[in-house]
Amino acid sequence: MKLRAEPYTIELRQDEKKSEHDLRRKINIELCNGIFFNASIVENKTLVEYDSIILYEKDNAMLFIEYKDSVSSYKNLKAHDTQRKKDLARNIARAFGYKNYDFVLVVKGLEIKEEKIKGKTTVISLDELDNYMLKLDSFESALEELDYVKWLLSKYDREENQVEYDKKLAIEELKILRDKIEQVNKK
Repeated sequence: MKLRAEPYTIELRQDEKKSEHDLRRKINIELCNGIFFNASIVENKTLVEYDSIILYEKDNAMLFIEYKDSVSSYKNLKAHDTQRKKDLARNIARAFGYKNYDFVLVVKGLEIKEEKIKGKTTVISLDELDNYMLKLDSFESALEELDYVKWLLSKYDREENQVEYDKKLAIEELKILRDKIEQVNKK
């Protein structure tokens, strides 16, 4: 099966890894509208693979999961690789028309203590997965430009620590917004 949204294609691998059986058993499918396992993201060539992509139509959200079946495989993972996968997840969610997304690293055998981060990516234990999926408010916006506009509005509209209006600064910030919009529309 292939799903296409310019410039990405989601292709499903047919093989099933035994090491991922625990992940599949733990995923709570009650609130989701669709789920893909072993999804390869292609843009002229394979860019990345996600162990699971979960669709939440009601909440206009996609959840991307990377699964590590041991703490040692998690520790060997580089932070910049997880950050790249998270950034790509945002772009994929946007391309497929989803407003919100999240990318989470799920690790079997990880002790539940506090929320861990690797490359700005949330890391949770396999045992926390079913509860994590219910926290759709923790998802991030796939619309980077809208987030930037909200930040600008809050910056200039806040009551505390008011920012003095500076024409030069405002123009620079609007140029940043313009560049973000142009970058998205180049594709």
